[in-house]
Amino acid sequence: MRKQILLTGVFSLLFFTLACQNPEQEEPHRFRQGVLDIHDLTFKENTIIDLEGEWELYFGDFHYPPFHGEKLLTGYLAIPSSWQDEEFGGEELPRTGHVTLRAFIHISKQTIGQELRIYIPDIASSYRFFANGVLIGGQGKPGINKFDDTPRIKSKYYTLIPDKEVIELVFHIANYDNNFGGFWAIPSLGNKNALDREKMLSIARELFLLGALVLIGLYHFGLYFYKRKETSIFYFAIFCFLLGIRLAFTGERYILELFPGFHWPTAFRIEFASYYFAVPTFLLFIYSLFPEESNKKYVRYVLVASTIFALTLFFPISVFTILLYGFQALSFFTIGYVIHINLKAVFNKRPNSKLFFLGLLVLAFSVAFDILRHSVNNRGIGLTPYALLCFIFIQSLILSSRIANAFLRAEELAESLKISNESLLAVTENLEQIVSERTYQLNSSLNRIKKDLLLAKKIQQKILPEDGIKFEHLKIHLYFQPQEEVGGDFYDIFELDDGTVRFFVADATGHGIQAALYTMAIKSEYEAIKRFITKTDDLMNHLNQKIQNKFSGLKIVFSGFLLDINTNTKTIYYSSAGHPNQIFQSADNQTILNRTGNIIGLKKDQPYTQKQFQMAKGDRILLFTDGMLEQKNESREEFGMERIQKILTDYQGKESERVLAELVIQLFLFQGREEQEDDQTMVLIEWEKTS
Repeated sequence: MRKQILLTGVFSLLFFTLACQNPEQEEPHRFRQGVLDIHDLTFKENTIIDLEGEWELYFGDFHYPPFHGEKLLTGYLAIPSSWQDEEFGGEELPRTGHVTLRAFIHISKQTIGQELRIYIPDIASSYRFFANGVLIGGQGKPGINKFDDTPRIKSKYYTLIPDKEVIELVFHIANYDNNFGGFWAIPSLGNKNALDREKMLSIARELFLLGALVLIGLYHFGLYFYKRKETSIFYFAIFCFLLGIRLAFTGERYILELFPGFHWPTAFRIEFASYYFAVPTFLLFIYSLFPEESNKKYVRYVLVASTIFALTLFFPISVFTILLYGFQALSFFTIGYVIHINLKAVFNKRPNSKLFFLGLLVLAFSVAFDILRHSVNNRGIGLTPYALLCFIFIQSLILSSRIANAFLRAEELAESLKISNESLLAVTENLEQIVSERTYQLNSSLNRIKKDLLLAKKIQQKILPEDGIKFEHLKIHLYFQPQEEVGGDFYDIFELDDGTVRFFVADATGHGIQAALYTMAIKSEYEAIKRFITKTDDLMNHLNQKIQNKFSGLKIVFSGFLLDINTNTKTIYYSSAGHPNQIFQSADNQTILNRTGNIIGLKKDQPYTQKQFQMAKGDRILLFTDGMLEQKNESREEFGMERIQKILTDYQGKESERVLAELVIQLFLFQGREEQEDDQTMVLIEWEKTS
């Protein structure tokens, strides 16, 4: 119990540290009194400039460019702050109204005529946008009063080709409905390719999350269809759909792309409704899991309160957007209550309560962080969908435990069959019928086991990165072939914030179901720390300690190889925990990447070291597990390191896809009719020759 309380405290500290970070840190390029001077900047392929800082604010007027005559300047507004409650000249500006925002960007002569992109985030509640006197675009129809205004909030990318060294940006913005009128995020200006790439990644990220949530919801609806008594499955499916709806109506707002004529007030109400219904649905989900630890009265209070807030959506937008603060407070109390329920379940040793507690912490604090960020008008990428996917992964661990239980049931049935066979000697009547019944029971159990194994295989394949993953400058190709339906090999590819791509390959002892369950535990512990520990040797030390502390009784041991590639400096850092020697292939030679420590799980306080070297264009790194080296042919010879090195040398001038394919082909030909003896994994990394 103390460990769970300590873990809760750590997450709380991390959450409030993130929440209290100062968002107003000084940037090199920033508007000052309406002017941004970037004449010394060249818009290269990856150049993007945030258009934040002090913009000229003219409250209560729409001034069309070019400005003729003297215009009364209200003051300077720090974008992306709202004018709401800002004080200029001793007067506090109201929540509603219409404004003109103007700013000037000084660019270099080389930038004139270059095709740029400008990203305009969500602006409440309508706007039109001019650049050097030309109307570029807008959303909705900004008006001088509520009746003349047509609200529509959606982010947009525009093309901007400057024709002189000064770009005058003018926005007409009207807000008569929402809190925080004006910019909800920071606009940006950049190279065409850079912003197009950012747009593509943003779309891909949100579509992936949307698709994942819909599929997860459908999957759990299917489970509920066949097992109606498990109401927790039904509530979880509804929760997934609600988050999917919210994702479709926020962010890039794909619903408005599919249906451009969609009624905006209705879309805005659906966005709020998905939030109002998601909180009580998740509370019902937890209540169905741990009914003995839950309080029925509190659940009813939340359901009634959520229904009341949902009914406020029939009010005007200007009313229910203010009432949102009350529901945010209710959400925070509900999050704390849910954690309290799960802690009680852990203390009472309910089945799978600890796994649920881990996933719940990730999900709860992500939801709370998004709510807090929304309340301070920071509308970036939401963490909640990602946390939900992490929560689903923890569900897969629970499913793996059920597979193990299925094997135990099969053993029990086998023992029961043995006893039955002994009893048959004394049976004189209905012998054929008794044998038929026992055989039918055994076959049914075996069929269930096969189905569980197939499902486990699909789950394991889903949690591993798929072939075709891409990062800037790097080409990555993957090969994974377990000996049985599931295996003990595990690999992960992840990009850190500083441009470093992290690769992790692990090989748990054994193979099959036991090794697969070990990899679930390894992945869970690795996922918890991979974002926060920079040095590879520190991460190996920390991972070894976590495995020793949590799984010492299970004797989980595994080899691992951790590789960081800094794409900015082309520097490689790695640490190897008892893993087979890996291969670095450069233009003129090969380098063996040796072990830098013992395998993980043997003992506490094992020393690990980090090594580093440089990488150039065309260089390759091959990561693999011992299933490649130790595969034997009909003569009982091992495939071995020398054959791998020779293939890499012979095909050095070929494309990396061809190299990996040739390794697989040669391994298959070498194996012949012999069975595969262990799980086989390969990760081939190449620094692009043209980068």
